[in-house]
This record gives sequence, structure tokens and C-alpha cells, in this order.
Amino acid sequence: MLRLALTPRWLGFLALVLLLATAFVGLSAWQVDRAQHKNDVLSGREVDVVQDFNTVLEAQVPTPSYLLDQRVELTGHYLPDAQVVVPARYLDGEEGFWVVTMFVPDGAEYGADATFAGEPREPIAVPVVRGWTADENHAMSSQPAEGEATIVGRIGPVEGPENTSGLPAGQVRTVSTSQLVNYFDVHSYSAIVFPESDTGPGASAGTDGLTRVELDKQESGGFDWQSAAYAIEWLIFAAFAIYIWWRLLRDEHLRAQAAQQPAGATEYVVVKAAGETELHTPEEASSRPDSGAASRPAGLTTKDMNSEH
Repeated sequence: MLRLALTPRWLGFLALVLLLATAFVGLSAWQVDRAQHKNDVLSGREVDVVQDFNTVLEAQVPTPSYLLDQRVELTGHYLPDAQVVVPARYLDGEEGFWVVTMFVPDGAEYGADATFAGEPREPIAVPVVRGWTADENHAMSSQPAEGEATIVGRIGPVEGPENTSGLPAGQVRTVSTSQLVNYFDVHSYSAIVFPESDTGPGASAGTDGLTRVELDKQESGGFDWQSAAYAIEWLIFAAFAIYIWWRLLRDEHLRAQAAQQPAGATEYVVVKAAGETELHTPEEASSRPDSGAASRPAGLTTKDMNSEH
């Protein structure tokens, strides 16, 4: 098989496979580096330093995961008519409701990749978790104050939309901006703000009997299992490419060996009728006129044989 592998055809095939495997290994190394870079970002960023909201987030574009947990400050006003209540939210082990109100930050800007079906006229607003309460009626009736407010809080991730069937009007199962922009005439961000403080005439987070909700920060550093899984997959692809080459080479080698094997000895079947001393081939035996009679016992006619049956 080695001699076959060293032929120009199979060497060329091997070179192509090795090139492909090298690319797969390179992609695996890139995934490992990407995982390490992500962990470096999580470990090194200063999320506890308050940043201006408009320098961190832009509207109508995705929010990178490394921006989550960042403390920000934003000034603007709440939209009283753009509010939802989210059931099945727990605080200290007790089930209750979140009150989430859209907040219009001053100086909000769209992202460079934001697209519209015309000139945007809707206000830009971000969902703010004003607080938690165990009383559903209180959650449904709570309203933000009018006037300007300044919020210092953390950026949290948005949730996926879920069906609201079976819920009272004004309630949703998740805080999904893709769902909220359909309920209210606003543009938004791929983020939620969890206030730590809310000041000014329009301050409404943690007020009116609502308990402020704190965001649990992401764990910094650690091992990025998703990128590690991708890295392992690329290595498997590289090994599989080499295996395919070896398997094709092996099959070709076995076919060549089978073709070189000498043909086996010819076997003949001979027939000797009762009472005969000579051997005959089946063709010779069938051509003999007395081949049928030779197989009958002496003195027994065809009529006698038929009568026995």
C-alpha cells in the first residue's frame, strides 16, 4: 500500500487533504484565541466605572455581549403609555411582577448599521425595570412620575419574545425589545437598564412601593465552552479528511490485490450411472440415449415404475 501511496496521483491527493486539514487546524486555533480574547475582555473591562449611556449603546443595532453589566448614566424621561408588567419574576424567593417602562434618553443616536423603511420619526427608548412587587394590582396600576430623571444603572441582556396568550392585557412573559417596539411606537436598543439610582422630578425606579431589582453580573474570566466546542469540531474535521484519504487508498489497494490473484482451479461434476464403469461429464451423460434407462434397475420398465407410484 505504501508503493501505491507514493504514486503521483495519491501524493497529489494527499497534498490537497493536508492543505485542507491545515486550514481546519488553523480555524481551531482561531477559536481558542477568540475564547481567550473574550475572557480577557470580560476580566479586564471596567464595568463598575460609570459611562455615558450614549457612548456605550446605539439604537436599532445588536449589543455586544461584552457591554453587558456596564454601569451607565442617562438623563431623559419615562413614557407612561409605554409600560408592561412581567409576571413570574422572583425576588428573594418570592414570586411577583416586574414593572418595565420605556425611557427616552436625551441625545440618543442610531447605530451605523441601523436600517429604516423611511425617515425615522419614532422616539428612541430603552426598557427600564422600575421595580418589583408581589401585588399584581399594584404592578398594573403603578405609573412613572412626569418630568426629567437621571438614572445610574447597569446594562442587562434582552430576552427572547414569547407568546402572551392567556395573560391579561398589558402583561408579557419576557422583556423583549423586538416585541416592545411592536406594542409601542418607538425604536429601541438590544438592552435593558436596571437602575441603581433614579433622581430628579421624574424619578420612578424603586418608588411608588416598588422594590428595586439588581442585575446579577456576569462572571468574569472562566472557560468559554462554546468556543472550545467549535475548536474541537474543527480538529475532528481535520482528522476526518485524513481518514477519508486513507480509506480511499486502502480500498484502491485491495482492489489491485484482488485483480492480481490467479484464477482458481476449474472444478468438474461427473456423473456415473448405475452399472457403468466410465465417468462422464453432465453434458455427456445427458446426451446418451440410454441415460434415463441406465438409472432404472434391471428388468424394470417405465410402465412398472409408473405403476409403483
